[in-house]
Order: sequence, then structure tokens, then C-alpha cells
Amino acid sequence: MKIQNLIKRKRVIIWGVGAVVLLALGITASNLALNNFSDLIDGVFGGKTAIVDETDPGPTYEHDAKTKAQALKQGNDTTEAICEEGMVLLKNENNALPLKAHAKVSVFGKNSINLVYGGSGSAAPGETDPKTLFDSLKAAGISYNDKLVKFYESKDKSGSGRPANPSMDSGGANTLPTGETPVSAYTQDIQDSYKNYSDAALIVLSRIAGENWDLPRVADDDANKHYLQLDKNESDLIKHVCNSGKFDHVIILFNTSNNIDSGFLKLPSDPDYNDKIDAAIMVGSPGGNGIMALGRILNGTVNPSGHTVDTLYTHYEEDPTWQNFGNNRNGRVGDSYMVDGKEKVHYFVEYEENIYMGYRYYETRGYNDESWYNSHVTYPFGFGLSYTTFSQSLVNKTELESAALTHNTDFTVKVKVTNTGTVAGKQVVQLYATAPYTNGGIEKAYKVLAGFAKTGMLEPGAEEEVEITVNPYYLASYDSRDKNENGFKGYELEAGDYVFHVATDAHTDVETFTMNMATGYQYANDPVTNYPVVSQFEEVTAHMGTEKVQNTSRDDFAGTFPTMPTPETRAVTQEFIDQLRVRDPKNPNDYSTQAVPTMNARYEETMVLKELIGVPYDDAKWDRFLDQMSLTEMLDLFNKAMYSTTDIKRLGIPRTTSADGPTGIVAFMGDPSVYGTCYYCSECLVAQTYNIKLAEAEGKSIGEECVIGDTLDKANGGRKGNSNLPYTGWYATGVNIHRSPFGGRNTEYYSEDPLLSGKFASAVVNKVQQYGVYTTVKHFAMNDQETHRSTQGQNYWCDEQAMREIYLKPFEMAVKEGKTKGIMSAFTRIGQQWTGGDYRLLTTILRDEWGFVGTVICDFHTSTYMDSKQMLYAGGDLNLTGTQYLGSSEVSATNAGDVICLRRAAHNTLYVLANSNAMSANILGYIEAPWHKWIYLLDGGLALIGLAWGAAAITTAIVAENKKEKEGASTEAAAE
Repeated sequence: MKIQNLIKRKRVIIWGVGAVVLLALGITASNLALNNFSDLIDGVFGGKTAIVDETDPGPTYEHDAKTKAQALKQGNDTTEAICEEGMVLLKNENNALPLKAHAKVSVFGKNSINLVYGGSGSAAPGETDPKTLFDSLKAAGISYNDKLVKFYESKDKSGSGRPANPSMDSGGANTLPTGETPVSAYTQDIQDSYKNYSDAALIVLSRIAGENWDLPRVADDDANKHYLQLDKNESDLIKHVCNSGKFDHVIILFNTSNNIDSGFLKLPSDPDYNDKIDAAIMVGSPGGNGIMALGRILNGTVNPSGHTVDTLYTHYEEDPTWQNFGNNRNGRVGDSYMVDGKEKVHYFVEYEENIYMGYRYYETRGYNDESWYNSHVTYPFGFGLSYTTFSQSLVNKTELESAALTHNTDFTVKVKVTNTGTVAGKQVVQLYATAPYTNGGIEKAYKVLAGFAKTGMLEPGAEEEVEITVNPYYLASYDSRDKNENGFKGYELEAGDYVFHVATDAHTDVETFTMNMATGYQYANDPVTNYPVVSQFEEVTAHMGTEKVQNTSRDDFAGTFPTMPTPETRAVTQEFIDQLRVRDPKNPNDYSTQAVPTMNARYEETMVLKELIGVPYDDAKWDRFLDQMSLTEMLDLFNKAMYSTTDIKRLGIPRTTSADGPTGIVAFMGDPSVYGTCYYCSECLVAQTYNIKLAEAEGKSIGEECVIGDTLDKANGGRKGNSNLPYTGWYATGVNIHRSPFGGRNTEYYSEDPLLSGKFASAVVNKVQQYGVYTTVKHFAMNDQETHRSTQGQNYWCDEQAMREIYLKPFEMAVKEGKTKGIMSAFTRIGQQWTGGDYRLLTTILRDEWGFVGTVICDFHTSTYMDSKQMLYAGGDLNLTGTQYLGSSEVSATNAGDVICLRRAAHNTLYVLANSNAMSANILGYIEAPWHKWIYLLDGGLALIGLAWGAAAITTAIVAENKKEKEGASTEAAAE
């Protein structure tokens, strides 16, 4: 048998070609997995495992919880405490609440068996078995109509319910059904069950929300309505319950972080039922077990003390933000730019309402028109009822009014609160400020929140004096257009009388006092850093004053009211579109005149990161350490930041784990190292407590969970993950603004008010970071909607006054008061520049003006417009990506700018890590990621398949060739 005949066999040829292709594919796939996509796969299946020297611990962080189980319980207890004070009693008439002892109730609503616990995406839970509404009722001694529960549990009887949240990659849905059961499905048998559970009817109204999509502004059952209105089935259900005559009381439970239009509770919109609803509670999105607080509120064990953090208004289409939000009620193109009549894949939103958003609009437009106000606002910002009553009185009014208001002197307002009712309770005290206003001058809201406080538990007749400290800087207006014509643009306190309102909510004053400022003051420099404050977004402000774009003014609300974009106002030039692809032109540094920094320095003893614990950022030791780093090492540290930071063993730089948030420690991508953590309630509920101590308690619980992390937990059965590391980074808190109730991620943000948001964020950040965790406050900035957020980066246009006073303010407070060590930039563009690559935002404002010292990470880097090198030069330090790396071909060891920026990024990140819980252990080495074994097994399997295939092909070919030779020999013999 000749070999050349064998290899010509078809089977052998197919095997040879196939084996080569299979081998090439296997090698290519393995190479891509282990190199290009390694971080992405680590994020899903977990990275490498740290080998820790247990005899050489680093800095320790004292914590009460010693095991995962204890930390989880502490988190759950904290969540329940927050929900007890965060759920808001909106309405309570006819002695509906609290319920009588051993009450028997009927719970209505298909969603009652499937509560909305939080949002989807980064706010979604990991592994959780959430408590139910019925768990809460049972624990509170409240009996419920089990026949109704079984009715809702049966899809055949009550329908399939609401759909799942739209997927992250879907971009949302044009409309969504509520899933409510039609009244026609309530058989006589079901209705007969009411009579035995008639002390109250609880009606659950739910709405879902999540990352990468905003709530639809078109209702599923009526094109003239929106998703946050009652749909027909819900309205019919309420009528059915109210008009049945079977129940002593009817109580509405709002289970959502996106406020449902509550006009039906107060306005005569439907006389068939609105006056028959006795009570309503904002339950919110309570996380994994926060719903357990509701039963205690219903039975009176807990006296509700939550207050609203958004204005609850009706007629949403008459709100200024309705006109410029999402897709502008026009499919998927209503917010796109147009060139020559054709839609472009570039999108925008214009904040035409300027500063007049939320209560700033309603209190300003309605302060001298009570009829207008009452027809639009159902419950003011800061509103909340109690089972008791309180009185408030200003203690130091004379002292305050005799003192001049100055730009740099904080002052304290003292308010005495007395419980004038019959049960113990807590009360919120709010302080609002009215600044002097001139028609045609700087735009100013009639009222802005200046501070707040909450009492402890007051028994009947007891009193407490609370103090609210006011920082005058937070009262300043940012004159972006020199509207008062004094030649200055920036923060100003104008001369005149400042009226302060001690209040129970934004509309209801208890007492006022006036402080005079004889001479106005201009904050030319930041009051904390003394850095010059200069308008950075002049072209964005200018855009908000063109003939195409309204900019709302208090002088003429009707004449300047926002309008929805039209094809004409959406039209731009191709040159404008081309400008969206231009890298950040605002970096003033000329690196060409600077020397390339030292790299690859080798000392007699290598300096390791632990030597820099506690060393100030500007200390010369940092330069010595950074001199050791190579370009590749700095590039790796910059690039490999997907829910972690990479290790550099020779310099003692450990790998770290970062978890998502802000409703707890979340394994958004499925990393097995993040597990067994608490699913906290929404940030809205935290802020609704108006209790900073509870925000600190949440921070403590999260911090302790992070310290334990995925380290060996012998008392709890060992680790379930694979990193053997604490959680060092936390992608939270979220401090974007509830600009619209339709915002997809409102559950992740605190409020419509910047001061309230900033105070709560600062409290959480301060406490979490005490456990060696660096918080990554997000999303910087203007990420107030999700629609088209990552499709070429939606362009946000906003007057710099509104930017500074509302949308940047919570970040500023988190930096100055919270001392956050991390910031996450956003998908958004401000004007034409991507925020993650905007030097003005990441360096001039954040670092220079506000004094931020820490690391900046981009939001998930998935799109081509998110230019990695632009980000590096703008001030970004970490690239949250699994694929979109800054390539080694894009930077050079001989380019001063490249090296300077990479070195700065490394310095920022390593300074944070050196002062984190990452230093708590001496890491000896790492065991490679478990999924690597799968790759090797797969490669081995492919090799075995190839060999087996080859053996079969060759064996078959040999048999065929031998047969052919025998047949040939026989033929020759016969011929002879």
C-alpha cells in the first residue's frame, strides 16, 4: 500500500482539511477567550482565585458581622428599618389606618402576588427569595382572603399578569401592559369571598422599570393615555371594589418607584370611586425583604414617617419635561437628528424647562395661583402623613433675623417639634429658601430646599429641638448668561431679603423668617478649593437660547413653555453630525513641551504598594513607586477594569473585585464571587425617610458585606465564589435626578431635588468607605433618562445654570461632603462631547474645582463613540470593558502625553487601592480562573475528536486501499 495513494483518499483529505480548520478555530477561539475576551468572561464566570498568606494580614476594618449570614441579616434588618420610615402615607381618612387588631382583609390586584421589588439591570437582585406582601400581613397578624390569592395565582382564572422587564439590549418597549385582571374574571364565587375579609380592601398598583429603557408614554390599552395612568382594568377594579359595598375601607398601595398619576385620589376625576378611597401608601420598591415593614405600618405597630422626594402631580402631559423626554412619543425616531429630511442614528434631548423641574416649577408657577396649583399637584414635594399630629415652632427667629446673611457663614435654624397627638411618632422638619428675584434677571425658583431634619421617636406630649445647618453657597444661583448684567457669570448671592420657610412640605409653611444680605456676593472661586469657577459649557447654554429651542423663564411661563421637537427643530447640518466624531477639543495641556516620565526603574528592593498605605497623594514616594511601572503595566491597569482591577504581582498590586449597585452588592454579569448579599430597597425609599442616620446604617451594612466579600467563611460553610477577596469597589451610589417620572432608573436615584440627593449620597458614601470600599458615584452626568443612551451617545442640551444647580450638585456634594474616592462617567454627551471623554467635566470641574482625589471609571464601554484614548486624556482612569481596550498601538512609550496620562491614571487608581480593603491580605499568588480549565478541556476534546476522526478516516482509507490492491491483484492474476 502506497502512502501517496492513502492521502489521496477523499476521507483522508476531508479529515486533513477539517482537522486543520478545527485546530485553527480552536486555537483562535481559545486565544480570543484567554486574551481579548478574558475580562468579559471573568465577569460572568469569575476570575482567578487569590492565594492569601493568613499569617500576614494588612489593615483590618472592624465589623459587627463575622459571617456572610450575619451580614445578610444585618442588611435585611436595615432594609426593613428604612422601609418602616420610608413608606409614605399619602391619604388616611375615616380612621382607615391603622387597621383594627386581627383585621381581615382582601388584597386585590394581579401584581399583589408578584410585587415589583426593584429595577432591572444593575439594580436587579442576585440570588434572592423575596418576602411577599402576604408574608408581611401574616407576620403582622392580619388575615387575608386566600381565595383571592389563589385566584391571582391561577393564570387560567386571572390572566398571565404583567410581562417581564424588557431586556437590556431591547431598548425598551413602545408600550407595556400592567397585566391587571379584567373585572369580568371576578366570578360570583370570588365576590362571595369578600364578606369574610371585609375590614379593608388593599388594592396593589405596580409599575416596572429598569436599565436601558424608559417607561412608555403610551398606554397599552389607550393611545391617548400613558403607562403611569390607571389603565381600564385598574380603574374598573377600583370601581368594582369601591362600589361593592363589601368593605369598611379601601386602601391603595403604590408598588413602584415611578410615580403613578395620583390625581384619582384627590381630584374629582371619577366621582364613582375617588371619594370612596380612604387611604393610600407609597410602598415603593422594597427590595428583598422591605415589604415586611408594610404589615407593621398597617397594624399600627409602626407609625409611618416617610415623606415624598418627588412632586406628585397629575396631567403629566402638562409638565414641562413631558415635551422633551425619551423618544418624544414618536416611535424610535422622535428624538433623532435629521439631515436633508432623513433621520440619523444620533439622538438628543433638550432640557427646555431649565431649572423649573419638579417642585421648582410647581411651587414657582403656583405660589400666587392656588387654583392652578391644586389642579396640578396632588401631593407636594416633602409631603407625608402620620398616625399622630405635630406642632412646630421656630426657636431662634429673633437671633436669625438680627443676623446678616453672608456668603461664607453657615447658620443654624432651631425648630421645636411637639407631638400633639395620641401615639408616638417621628416628624420631618423642612426648610426652604426664597431668594430675591427680579423680572428679567437670574432665573430663580420661588422655593428651594435649604435643609431638613428628623426627630427621634416622640411620645404623645413630648418635644424635641432639631437643628438644620444652612450653607449659603447652596442658596446661590448660577448666572450662566449674566442676566443681571453685572459682568459676571457664575454662582451669585444677590443682595436683598432671603425668606426662609419652616415647613411640613414644599407648599405648607409653618413659620417664616427673613435674613437680609446688604451686598451681593459672587463666588469667583470655589469656596472649598479656591479654584476659579468658570462656565465650561458656553456652547451648550447658547444652544438653549436659539430660535429653535425654548428656555423656560419665570417671567413668562406660558410664553416660554417647552415644546416637543418637530422635524424642523430636529434638522441639523451634516457638519454638525461630523462634529460628534471629533475628539475632545477642550484639553488645554501641551504635552509636546514635556519630558517623557521615567518608566521601568529598578531599585535594589522593589517598592510594593503596601508601602504607600496612608501616604498622601502628592508625596514624593508615589513618584518613586510609579517610576517602576512599565507602559504595558499602566495600560493593563487602565484597561482591565471590568468589575475588577487587575493585579501586577511584582509591585504588590492585588486583583480586586468591584460589584454593581446601588440597591446592594450585585453581580450584574453573574460573577460567582458576588453572592449571598442583601437586596436593599430603592434609593427613593432611603431618601423618603429624611433620616440621615438610616442612610448611614445602610452604608454600614453594605460596608460590612464588602469586608467579608468572597473571603473564606468557615462558619458559614466556606466560600461559594472563587475570588477569595473582599469587595473593594462598589458602583454606587446613583445620584442622577428624577427629572421625569418615566425615567427607567429612578429606582436607582434618590429624588428630584439635588440637595436631598447629595445629602443622602454623602451619608452612604462616607459610611461605606470606612470599610475600605471605594464608592463609584454615578452616572456623571446628566444620565436622567435611558432612551438611546448608548446609541452614538445621546446629546444632552441644558443651560449651565440648570446643570450646575440641579444635575451636577449631588456629585459636587458627594465629592466635598461624602469624600467619595470614585466617580463613574456616563453614556451621555453634554452637548457634542461624550462625558467620559470631556476634560471640562472630568478634570476642570471634578478635580480642579471640586478637589476630587480618586479614580474615574467609564460606564460600560460598548460603543465606538466611547473613545478610550479620549477618555484617558480627559481624566478617565479605568476602562470598564471586556473588549474595547485602549490598544498598545494607540499609545507610545516615547509620547510624553501618552505616558503622562497613563501614569496619572495609575496614580489615581493605586492611591485608592492603597487605602482600601484590598490591602487587608498578603496575596501570595493566584489560581487561574476556573473557566480556563473549560477552555483546556475543550481544546483537549477537540484534539481527541480530531484524532478519533483521523483514526477512523485513515483506517477506512487503509481498508479501502487494501481492498483495491487485492482487487487489482486478482484482476492481474485472472488476466494472466
